Amino acid sequence: MARGQKHKLSESYVGGNVVNPRGAKNAKTQEPTVLLAKDVYYEEGGLQRVYPYFHRFATHAKGRWVGRTIYDVFTKEFRDRPKAYYEMAIEKGIIEINAETVSKDTVIRNGDLVTHFIHRHEPPISTQELRIVRETDDGLLVVDKPGSIPVHPTGRYNYNTVTKVLEMKHGHRALYPINRLDRLTSGLLLVGLNPNIARNIERDLVAHKIQKEYVCRVQGEFPEGRIVCDQPIRVIAHKLALNCVDPTEGKPSLTEFEKLYSEDGHSVVYCRPKTGRTHQIRVHLQFLGFPVANDPLYNNEEVWGSAMGKNGALPQLAEEPETHNAEIKRPAKMVGKCDGDQKNDSWKTLVKRMEDWKDRQDMIEHVNECVGEKGPDVCDKCSNPVLPDPRPDELCIWLHAWRYS
Repeated sequence: MARGQKHKLSESYVGGNVVNPRGAKNAKTQEPTVLLAKDVYYEEGGLQRVYPYFHRFATHAKGRWVGRTIYDVFTKEFRDRPKAYYEMAIEKGIIEINAETVSKDTVIRNGDLVTHFIHRHEPPISTQELRIVRETDDGLLVVDKPGSIPVHPTGRYNYNTVTKVLEMKHGHRALYPINRLDRLTSGLLLVGLNPNIARNIERDLVAHKIQKEYVCRVQGEFPEGRIVCDQPIRVIAHKLALNCVDPTEGKPSLTEFEKLYSEDGHSVVYCRPKTGRTHQIRVHLQFLGFPVANDPLYNNEEVWGSAMGKNGALPQLAEEPETHNAEIKRPAKMVGKCDGDQKNDSWKTLVKRMEDWKDRQDMIEHVNECVGEKGPDVCDKCSNPVLPDPRPDELCIWLHAWRYS
């Protein structure tokens, strides 16, 4: 198709409803509007699901794109999908320039608005209710968040998030999350209904006027009495959400622990974080040698090696596990990359092990999809395989935000 022809795919669909997403003049994404919860969510197989939908991403042409064909830009700059997908997307009008269909050979010009209608399949989450525990007169929501659901739209999650569920199912459109919980962590979450209450409580949290309290189930027989871990924590790789104790470059961190009871090789532990580093409780418990028992990241020997991060021990090059994914090619800039200017080979080894472990999970998913005579279920709109559902044990970790005092 030549530049200038209109294509019928000019709307965004969710659950059979059509909303016209055109008119964006900036790079911000457009969300479908005027939708009801029944148009977005459904339950099947014990999971809350979102009907697949087209999501419109639009951006003005970058300087380095000008003078290149649309096909060349997408296949070289957005390598998360195969070339065959981009051929199909251009032919069907899923990729457009200035709201018009184009051909593979269309050259991008300065000022062009490039649009990609991505067909999104959100991961399912637990059907456990996102319950409002309390709503105060001054605009504070206390929410009981199940494991498996992220707080904000992020990555593959958009509608299956706390803020979207509160909007779609409870009618709260102006939301100001005050704190956050990891996707796999359950428990109480504070959300403001106006910016003033959100700022005030956030200020009190930073000033330690409000104490966060958690309970968790850890691996092993946790020691008696009050145990304090004050090891500094740093982010090793933001894109991998990987954190670790680092005495030299980590940020000050402190968590108090106290065992409640032990049984069957596990201990239930009460936790009081005095600082708010990412994954702080999980990282400090790993350092102490008692990781959260079902933590897929910090209780993972494939990533951390035989010492499992106890006392800050990092895996060495000599104990790298043999991998069978040589055919998986990551961009060179991502292989073993650490945040910051780190020369320590142990950090690089840890990041590489994490990348390799994630690749192995992707390969396992791919093999599972291809089992059977018919092969994987494939979406008829985007030709992508439908990913398998998470197992029940993959929906949460045994870490729960219990109370704020």
